[in-house]
Amino acid sequence: MIDYNEVFTEILNKDAWTQFATPQYWDGKKDKPVTHNHRISLCTTCMNRLDDLKMTLPKNIEDNSDYPEVEFVVLDYNSSDGLAKWIEAYMKNYIDQGILQFYRTTEPKVYSMAHSRNVAFKLAKGHIVNNVDADNFTHKGFATYLNLLAHQVPEKAVFAKGKRMLRGRLGFYKKEFVEILGGYDENSLLQFYGHDDHDLLHRAFGLNFQMVWWGGQYYSATPNHKKHQMDNFQNKDWRYTEKCNKILSFFNLFYGLYKANRGGQWGKATVVRNFLEKINI
Repeated sequence: MIDYNEVFTEILNKDAWTQFATPQYWDGKKDKPVTHNHRISLCTTCMNRLDDLKMTLPKNIEDNSDYPEVEFVVLDYNSSDGLAKWIEAYMKNYIDQGILQFYRTTEPKVYSMAHSRNVAFKLAKGHIVNNVDADNFTHKGFATYLNLLAHQVPEKAVFAKGKRMLRGRLGFYKKEFVEILGGYDENSLLQFYGHDDHDLLHRAFGLNFQMVWWGGQYYSATPNHKKHQMDNFQNKDWRYTEKCNKILSFFNLFYGLYKANRGGQWGKATVVRNFLEKINI
């Protein structure tokens, strides 16, 4: 008889994952010259996170003003806290300059990290797409440093804070994110909190991507930061939903399903861009 508790314990042991997706890391050398500026999209998805965004978005735009090919993508995931009104009142000048692209969808009832990030990344115009949570500060020069790293690893790169803590800041070459990885998993994982980033990372490792780290100098969070922001999720028991997603993710790797959303449509939404243009993706 199968002891399922023993099976689950084994699955949740981090060492068990490496048999299907061996971690691969950049060698840390920065010896390749920067020959051009990649278009970089820093993407933030939020549902009712206005208080955080008021602190982080203007500061992040200022701190990356040294890099000429950066855009900020904000996806308002049906917020009810006045986010759109604040953007229109206080951030419209950045929209007019082409620095900020603001999208709003009124379809979601609850927050989905996988779906919201898929939508934002698909809407982004950058060659590189990188998530920045609403309560994250990038600090000065993040986009410039990301461009330097991209020149060191020009393909199959996962740009991340580091080997230990991802902090929700994963970045990819957009074409590879869409065509090779198939985005975040909307179809087989639970659409609740937990393990979305690590599932994507393990699938990337299984497809021979390298982690390219930018380090803690480009990360800090707002003073009111909470690791588990559960207010907008349908199921608020994050320990349970995270554990379920770990198990589902493990079995996908076991069966070699490294590309997500196979045979299904993903990242679909109806959005309004910059208060004027309706878009279906």
